[in-house]
Amino acid sequence: MMKEKRIPTIIALLILILGIMSGVFLIKNTPKLFAGAKPEIVPREVKITNVTEDGFTISWITDSQTTGFIQYGTNNKDFPFTAEDDRDQLSGNQGSFFTHHVTVKGLTPSTNYFFRISSGGKLFDNNGQLYQVSTGPTIQGSSRESDVAYGTIFKQDGSPAEGVIVYLTLANASPLSTITRSSGNWVIPLNLARSTDLSSWVIYDKEDSVEEIFVQGGPAGTATAISVAKNDSPLPPITLGGNFDFLQVLPSPTPTLSPTSSISGFSLGKFATPTPVLKIINPSQREEVNTFTPEIFGTGPGGERLTIVVESPQKIQGEVVVSPDGSWRWTPPKSLSPGEHTVTVSLPNGQRVSHSFVVLAAGEETTPSFTSSPSATLAPTPTITATPTLTPTPAMRSSLPSTEGGVPRSGNLTPTFLFFTMGLGLIFLGILSKFLWKKI
Repeated sequence: MMKEKRIPTIIALLILILGIMSGVFLIKNTPKLFAGAKPEIVPREVKITNVTEDGFTISWITDSQTTGFIQYGTNNKDFPFTAEDDRDQLSGNQGSFFTHHVTVKGLTPSTNYFFRISSGGKLFDNNGQLYQVSTGPTIQGSSRESDVAYGTIFKQDGSPAEGVIVYLTLANASPLSTITRSSGNWVIPLNLARSTDLSSWVIYDKEDSVEEIFVQGGPAGTATAISVAKNDSPLPPITLGGNFDFLQVLPSPTPTLSPTSSISGFSLGKFATPTPVLKIINPSQREEVNTFTPEIFGTGPGGERLTIVVESPQKIQGEVVVSPDGSWRWTPPKSLSPGEHTVTVSLPNGQRVSHSFVVLAAGEETTPSFTSSPSATLAPTPTITATPTLTPTPAMRSSLPSTEGGVPRSGNLTPTFLFFTMGLGLIFLGILSKFLWKKI
């Protein structure tokens, strides 16, 4: 009598369990195995700056011009809010840039926020883990007297460098940043700088405190500068690709040939600096400011007397004489009320220039949701378990981890279905094997 051949029950169970585990593993990891992102849209050099009790700024660069915004929320699974690039918030349209600077507003003090970056329609985190940042506590008392650092960034061809990111750090201060305007101008309010733990205003010397500046222009290049506070308003021009030391002596303006000078024979002619045009540098058009006494400054013809008028519910007027170097500055003698204001600066010859700006109320919160363009494609939200905390860097040289190896979250139905079918096939094969062995 032939002995019936049977497959051991334990082997059949192992085949069954192996089939189930293989199917589950492949289904779960298919997005990671098949997700793809062009290297040129991967966010790099991600930094957190400008952290306050109700906001923060996220900045990064990409190797190609692409759209960018962030998704954020107060837990690691839901991201109900989005915030767009500062330029998109201003224009109302979604643009493509090499540099990206996203300011989030209207947040809750002393609260931890999770976020991820959308770049070129794909979502990126920090090497498989979410980014985190905590807002600071509310500092009791009003903000300090206005004190700003400002200057101009140029490309190597001498043209204004628009859309480059300027990072500024003071000792024991949370880092600050801004993005240049079309003129290449930048302004950073130092009076809003907080200590590294965000619990108080940073203490610094308005004359001798050292400032480190890093300019990030993406493919246009970078630049560094070091200065003391007394030389930062304005800081001498910075050209991308250079390293500048403004600690001691400010460079003199580059002389230009006067139109009236003679250039005949061996005559070198007379040199003169060009007459600065009447301009308001700060506040910029439609800018939101967080102080009731903003410092208003700009350029104009040296020695001329300017009339400055701030109009809103109340009207405040003053006069200032432009300094010989063509700069002027003025601070309202009394606090401005929250809301929209218009500042007009005029010369005796009738020339004038105006800017509108908004003074935010203390603790004012704006709607935290900025709707992204409908054309952006968002991937399904995976469950994240690991959530390391990223805190603002105390110094510019200690940047946050790069997302060069960031994991894009995207799905693909075809391979998912393929591996799901393979898993089922393995399960069926195990059952079939047991059945056939019973028949032998």
